[in-house]
Amino acid sequence: MKRSFLFFFVAILASSLSLAQTPIEDELLSSVVGVEGKTHQGRGEFIKNQLHTLGVGYVAAPFIHSTVNQKDTTTTEGENIIVRVGTGTKRIVVGAHYDAFGDSPGANDNGSGVAVLLLLIKQLQDVEWNYSVDFCFFDQEEAGLIGSYYYIKQFVIPQRHFAMINLDIEGTGEEVYVGPVGSNNQKIIRYIHEAEQKTGFPFVESTEFPASDQVSFEKYNLQDIAISIVPKGDSNRLSKFVRNGYKADSIDTPRVLGVMHTFEDRSRLVSPASLKMSYEFTKTLLMLLNESGR
Repeated sequence: MKRSFLFFFVAILASSLSLAQTPIEDELLSSVVGVEGKTHQGRGEFIKNQLHTLGVGYVAAPFIHSTVNQKDTTTTEGENIIVRVGTGTKRIVVGAHYDAFGDSPGANDNGSGVAVLLLLIKQLQDVEWNYSVDFCFFDQEEAGLIGSYYYIKQFVIPQRHFAMINLDIEGTGEEVYVGPVGSNNQKIIRYIHEAEQKTGFPFVESTEFPASDQVSFEKYNLQDIAISIVPKGDSNRLSKFVRNGYKADSIDTPRVLGVMHTFEDRSRLVSPASLKMSYEFTKTLLMLLNESGR
């Protein structure tokens, strides 16, 4: 009886040590798998369950959006999920949309951003924030950036806004792609460059960048930046894609476009190393920003 109990105790201890040593890459990929292929509601429930497991409080902010055209009215319902930390007078927003396009499994677009955001929340729980920070899981990005629009309407006080960091497409490649660089985000670009120097990751910035939830903030002249991890060379290809009015060059098409919004957007094509790169770059950026608020 005692020997059995001892064996059981050792097995539990070994299991605990194994869990404690789980690489960051495995944890990130696990979250991608957690939302992959789930229904719209299932993706949101996965995020909430993960936050419950972490013991992290959140606000669920539902919205209903109506679009009126000449023939009929289209109604879109959604729910943003927001984790707020810190009590500073200025606010940083870190966002990733959790909805998927059509019937796509949505692993890289944007289970990858969800995974990075969840790990940031977990790993930065004990930080003494000099800002108020909202970690936002935006809904209905694919329907026209609707969730981020309603977040701004419901929660943003322009005078308190400092910066918005958007994470979308984080799971393939080895190049940190940042943009759109312009007059609206000069303050945060300084810290982006510091994060580049500290991490040493291959880095490309551009004045042209594919539209995602950062555009909602840009429309209201709120400082914003987007971060993606893409295959080498895709940063320039994607910038060209935007310049061409979102028309792909048949000779030099961005590699990420071959999977985005398709049934092939699955976790088997997501790179744990890419996810970790996004996590480390974004974490470094956040710590630099936080230090600036002292």
